[in-house]
Amino acid sequence: MDKPNNGKTITIKINGKDRPFQEKNEGKQKKNWKPKELERKEKHEETEFFTSIQTAAAKEADDSFDWILPEETEDSEIKEFKVATPPKSPAKKGLSTLAKNFKRKNKQGFLTSIFLAVFFAVLLGTSFGFIMLKLVFTDQAAETIAPAVTETPASSGQPPGTETAALDPLATFVVQGGVFSNSEAAKQIQEANAQKGANSKLIEMDGQTFLYLGVADSIEHAKEMGGALKSKGIDVFAKEIIFDAKSIEGLNAVEKKILEMAPSMYQTLTAGAASAAVEKTMPAGLVEDMKKQSAALNELQADQIKKQGLISIKEELENASKQMNAFQQTGDAASAEKVQQHLLAFLAAYQSL
Repeated sequence: MDKPNNGKTITIKINGKDRPFQEKNEGKQKKNWKPKELERKEKHEETEFFTSIQTAAAKEADDSFDWILPEETEDSEIKEFKVATPPKSPAKKGLSTLAKNFKRKNKQGFLTSIFLAVFFAVLLGTSFGFIMLKLVFTDQAAETIAPAVTETPASSGQPPGTETAALDPLATFVVQGGVFSNSEAAKQIQEANAQKGANSKLIEMDGQTFLYLGVADSIEHAKEMGGALKSKGIDVFAKEIIFDAKSIEGLNAVEKKILEMAPSMYQTLTAGAASAAVEKTMPAGLVEDMKKQSAALNELQADQIKKQGLISIKEELENASKQMNAFQQTGDAASAEKVQQHLLAFLAAYQSL
């Protein structure tokens, strides 16, 4: 029985034809002792053989299908596109959002209820506090700003402000301490006289300031009163002054009555004050006249008087009458001096009408 061939056979199919290739063991056995030229020749043959095989394979591949490659374009670079991120929704603020966030963290909801209860309790308490505080300040401001309510005087039977009083010139004698163009200088002299025990009154007329220390019913009484003051170191002189006639409009019946009574009552009180200062006594007939005039003045309703000047005139005449009654009863020289002060204040108020 023949032994199988030791050589290995390789079958290659090219273009549908089988081409066997057998590598014999002899070739391997001779490999070690072949000369170099033979070895190079064999390698060359082997290279040509494999090259023919690859060429045949390529032709077979070309016969089966065509390769279509994409055409190259000038813009061969891959464009990068940025993926736009969706805009974030604005965070909602408020008590509801706060409650939802807190509830999301606290799934049980127990702490949320406590927190919201405390928060709303504090919020309501603070709100009520501010409201009450604002009400208190508003009430105080209203009390401060609200003007005082004055009662309208009761009607005396005639419409107020329709009467007119025509005043005659008022003549009187005075003890004068000086005439000043500067009111500050007049005040300095007045203070100096007060330190020497003499009271005085400043009256402004015709842009000048007059300093008067007393009134009298005659020039003789005025000079005697001035002599007593000079003994105290006060420089004075006696003179007569006349207040111009006046016409006062817009009066009611009571105000007109006061202006009609004032000059006559002033003359009576001046005569009594001069007698008290010089003679230290008062005639009986003069006392009766003062009582009648004082009673008529007191009958006038003070709440009917609206003009401040007329209020001052009435008060000064009443006070002078009271001091004269006090002097008549006690003979006190201090009361006589107070009568002089009230009569000087009357002249100042009369001049200002």
